Amino acid sequence: MFRLARMAKIDLQVPQDHVAKTTSIIANLKILHLMNIRKTRVGEMDLESHTDMNLLSKYIELKGRLEKIFLWLEIDPENLSLTSEEDVNPHKDIISIDQEIQHLEKEISGLVKEVEAQEKTRKEKEQLLRQLEMLSSAGVDINQIHECRFLYVAAGLIPAENLDRLEFSLSDVYHLLLPSNPIGSRRLVFVFGSRKDREKIDKALKSAYFEKIEIPRQDQDSEIPSIQSLRGQIQELEMQKSVARKNLEKVKKELEQRLREVTRKVLLSVAILEIGKSYDKVGRVYHIAGWVPQDVVPSLEKKVLEATNYQVKISVLSSNVMWQVGDLLKIPTCFQNPFLLKPFEKLVSEYGIPSYKEVDPTFFFALSFLFMFGVMFGDVGHGLALILMGLFTFKKSVKQNMQDLGLIIMECGIMSTIFGFLYGSVFGFEHLIPPLWFNPMENIYYFMKVTVGFGMIIISIALILNIINSIKHSDYERGIFGEFGIMGLVFYWGCVGLVLFYLTTGKFLANFGYLFMILFLPLLAIFLREPLFNLYNRLVFKKKHPILPKNIGIYLMESLIEVGDTVIGFLSNTVSFIRVSAFALAHAGLFLAVFALANTLQGLKGGIFWYWLIMLIGNIGIIAIEGLVVSIQIIRLEYYEFFSKFFKGGGEIYKPLRI
Repeated sequence: MFRLARMAKIDLQVPQDHVAKTTSIIANLKILHLMNIRKTRVGEMDLESHTDMNLLSKYIELKGRLEKIFLWLEIDPENLSLTSEEDVNPHKDIISIDQEIQHLEKEISGLVKEVEAQEKTRKEKEQLLRQLEMLSSAGVDINQIHECRFLYVAAGLIPAENLDRLEFSLSDVYHLLLPSNPIGSRRLVFVFGSRKDREKIDKALKSAYFEKIEIPRQDQDSEIPSIQSLRGQIQELEMQKSVARKNLEKVKKELEQRLREVTRKVLLSVAILEIGKSYDKVGRVYHIAGWVPQDVVPSLEKKVLEATNYQVKISVLSSNVMWQVGDLLKIPTCFQNPFLLKPFEKLVSEYGIPSYKEVDPTFFFALSFLFMFGVMFGDVGHGLALILMGLFTFKKSVKQNMQDLGLIIMECGIMSTIFGFLYGSVFGFEHLIPPLWFNPMENIYYFMKVTVGFGMIIISIALILNIINSIKHSDYERGIFGEFGIMGLVFYWGCVGLVLFYLTTGKFLANFGYLFMILFLPLLAIFLREPLFNLYNRLVFKKKHPILPKNIGIYLMESLIEVGDTVIGFLSNTVSFIRVSAFALAHAGLFLAVFALANTLQGLKGGIFWYWLIMLIGNIGIIAIEGLVVSIQIIRLEYYEFFSKFFKGGGEIYKPLRI
């Protein structure tokens, strides 16, 4: 949970006859992160790709055609089982795969085009039916309108409140404006004018948000159908479409096995060619290399060797060795957090991907995020509402991102409910239940002290994590003498001790020796960090580095600025956490405004109804708007006051090969 997954580098020497089978196993296991050796410092070996890029492009094109077939048949490719023992050869199979996809397209496209044509005709007839029904309701004779050869006639819908504006806009042209039946909030209107004024009339209609209705014309070969006959035609088209759909479903079942097999071949061929794009091929042997979590190496070895009759040669570099070469080869970052913490990995990744040697900050991020949300949004009613919203999002969503969002909302709702009980707040009512801790509005000064104390804890954790990360990266200068290293931690805790002494005794500590040890010495060490570290290297490692920097003046100026920035930074970072209590008080303050408005309307006729309506709208608004604002503020505190002190980043997210 605090440590990223231990990774192992695995190399597979795979005979060409077993490449497809091996790739299929690896892709179905979804555990191998392919390593492109040309993007590392080892890439100086100057390996050449043996992938035919034209062939890869062709397979990607075939994949696109298959996706179109999936769309036609309304099939989710994720639900297709693609496991098979049959081998695949991308170079030999390309022609047969292309021909098979052509046959599938030919068998399906006719039925699909039939359904699409019927749907298009149905929509056209429904549009015509709506036009005729609106014109008929106004008692309009369509044939008489078309006999007006010298008049321009426009019929359509306009917002009722825009009638006067339209009349004014048409005042400089000869016209006749006939409003007809109201249809919802709009009116059906007819505008008659001279054909020479058509452009002016259309411009005026557009400015009044006029939605034009095309007046049907009678063709030479056919008459305008009646409303009744149109309804019959639409019903007939629906029946034909239903029959075509059944035929398409029948064909779908008949072709499912063929579609599954050709899809497997295409995806597997793409995977094989992608591997060849990144790695060298010697004779008939492929070199597949990548990263896998240390604990799944035995199962991967067993499955690959058994499936290929032990024809594949596998070599593994353990995590212990990887730790030493982590700077030479970029090891992917694989999170290993419990189910409830996994959604927060995405929020961590938005700031940056932790490098392989870093501490995984997800646990600390999630815990502090939820705690601050509860503090800032503490209300039993709102918490329960968030739990229901999160549960609905989690259950109804198909996409993983939305499920993660639902889980985060549920967890925030739980913390909000807990703090609601601590504050004694239920939908803004402060006295329905007694507070288990305190009422924020009645204990503002105490509340601010609590949130500043929480900020001190968060900053201290950040400094400790920075020391750990610096040691893991062998960056001892940063870990010991840096402003966020051991010296910075001693200085910060010394300042915290002084504050606590004053708060508990009401007196300032006047012990010069203590002040010298916890304030002056750490700042002096930060000021002289480079000379001190050079002296440390010379004494311990016998390195012959000059102790003093070349340009002492510039160094002293930079160090002085760094020390000043450290002091001011720690102060501002700590005070910044007052915003946690400020937004919690704003949450309660918004309720005061809602209650004031509700109580004002309660004196009117039907006051009870208006009172509860305002309470409902107010609570919905607070949950929606302030919930978003609070979340943004928390992320801001996490990124700028917490992560900025220890997070190095620069990692590469673990993306296992899959088909």
